[in-house]
Amino acid sequence: MPSIFTRIINRELPAKIFYEDDEVIVIADHRPKAAVHLLLIPKIETKNFHSTPPEILTMLDRTVKLVADRLEIADHFRVIINNGLGQEVDHLHYHFLSDRGASNLKFIP
Repeated sequence: MPSIFTRIINRELPAKIFYEDDEVIVIADHRPKAAVHLLLIPKIETKNFHSTPPEILTMLDRTVKLVADRLEIADHFRVIINNGLGQEVDHLHYHFLSDRGASNLKFIP
């Protein structure tokens, strides 16, 4: 069974999309823990950080920088990656959080 994130990527479930390209989708977390709480999700379904190929991790790191630049908060954010304990969805994703940049959140219609 595909993960909830794969179902979002396939447009089977709705989400507020901040950014998308051929490799990644960035969506609003439905239970935000900060003014800006985005999820960076690779389109290739991989279970967790530890089992993910390095090239996907590198792509996600580039996406972190892209998101920070778009929000104009390069100096004020944090990234959380859960692996096993605390991971609610078995599909690798990065949490991007900040108390700044909310005024620059523009979602794709």
